[in-house]
Amino acid sequence: MSGRIPLQKIVRITGIVLTIVVVGLILAYSFMPKEAYPHISWIPFADKGDHMAAYAAFGFSFFLATLQIPGSGKQQRARSKVHSTLHITSWSGRSIIYTLVTGLLLGGFVEFLQPRFGRTREWLDLAADFMGLVVGVAVVLLLLKLVGSYFTTRPWLYDPNWKDGVDETR
Repeated sequence: MSGRIPLQKIVRITGIVLTIVVVGLILAYSFMPKEAYPHISWIPFADKGDHMAAYAAFGFSFFLATLQIPGSGKQQRARSKVHSTLHITSWSGRSIIYTLVTGLLLGGFVEFLQPRFGRTREWLDLAADFMGLVVGVAVVLLLLKLVGSYFTTRPWLYDPNWKDGVDETR
């Protein structure tokens, strides 16, 4: 057990690093003058599609950064129910709320400050941001659902308190 890195730590660090990169790109492109903004032809719906794609990436990464996998190191309160398997619906709600609220605050902050950088304030961009957040959360939930069955049968991968079948008293 001593050499294992718990799944919670891997997911959290990956989410934090991705979130920092995505937020940096969102801020850089949001405050870039319109003339210097690159034309990306493969994203449909032009400007609103850009917003959806950026905030879907934010939703995906921030969800991973705030996700608390049950049985992964953080001690449970005595009154909370301990889950023996990975059930997404029972323990991901807090991360979903954190992601949607933080993403909306970031989008509102960006839209509020854009006129100071020669850009226009469009509140429909905030709606596109929210749709992107929902898409990002949906994608990460689907990914967790698909990958979760692998980890349910292997608790030693995500539970740092898992004991091997080896008797340590010998």
